[in-house]
Amino acid sequence: MAMFGTAAEAQNYPDRPVTMIVPWAPGGAADIIARLVAEPMGKALGQPVVIENRPGAGGTVGSAVVAKADPDGYTILMGNVASEAIAPAFYADTIPYKVLEDFAPVTQLIQQPSVLLVSKDFEFDNVKDLMAFAKENPGELYATPGVGNSPYLTFELIKDNYDVDMENVPYDSGAEVNNALNAGDVQIAINNLPEAIKAIQAGIAKPVAVTAAERNPLLPDVPTFVESGGDKIVAISWQGIFAPAGTPDAIVQKLYEATAAALKDENVVQRNKELGSVPVGSTPEEFKAFVASEIENWAYMVKLAGASAPK
Repeated sequence: MAMFGTAAEAQNYPDRPVTMIVPWAPGGAADIIARLVAEPMGKALGQPVVIENRPGAGGTVGSAVVAKADPDGYTILMGNVASEAIAPAFYADTIPYKVLEDFAPVTQLIQQPSVLLVSKDFEFDNVKDLMAFAKENPGELYATPGVGNSPYLTFELIKDNYDVDMENVPYDSGAEVNNALNAGDVQIAINNLPEAIKAIQAGIAKPVAVTAAERNPLLPDVPTFVESGGDKIVAISWQGIFAPAGTPDAIVQKLYEATAAALKDENVVQRNKELGSVPVGSTPEEFKAFVASEIENWAYMVKLAGASAPK
């Protein structure tokens, strides 16, 4: 009877609104993508997808809510690189879930690179010259939007790859990084693409390189680190949908199909272009394998940085 009930629930799913937990505050990158895809997802599912923000502890508070939720498809997670790939290592002593055991990955929605930036009047605006300058000036400052996030850890990879000694100045947000560049407090920074593009378009910073394996459509003339000689520097930020572990495969498939439809929505396509977001739409199996590799990759970078969450 239990198996029949589960099959019937999956067949009728969804018959009420679906709650998407966003483990970050309103207005952030994960929240923007969640609200962008929620409406077309709801149309595809035939029920509204309602956003609920549950920020805290690097995204682990909201993620834990979904990890413990009933596996019926009515509570899903907008996870991202920080909460599902970096957190297992950065919050190793306190994280209240195991990503690969407590979640059923649905799909990777989008990915974005970080961007290495220099202030508008700084003379070194390519990777080779900038890293040569850093070698000659040990202790040179660089700005990041915080500690323990993808831009911060990616810069640790950059320092290791080029064997440079630089000092991090962490700010509370990407917007503050831009302000620091504009004020001349720092000459070098790394930022998430959505914030970096604001500084570039405002003329307060110049892009040096992006951290993806391929150039970003929003910055087609900006090389990758791979093109610039840093073949080990590939690190991206990403957003994806997760359901609680134990969610029936049929429901996971319906969620996947709904997100795939959402990524093709005209408004979603246009906004992704404006944000520099590269759509992915991977299958649940592909996404699970990707998340496993990302957990391993970011654990290496957390160890490289000697970073951990404050106790």
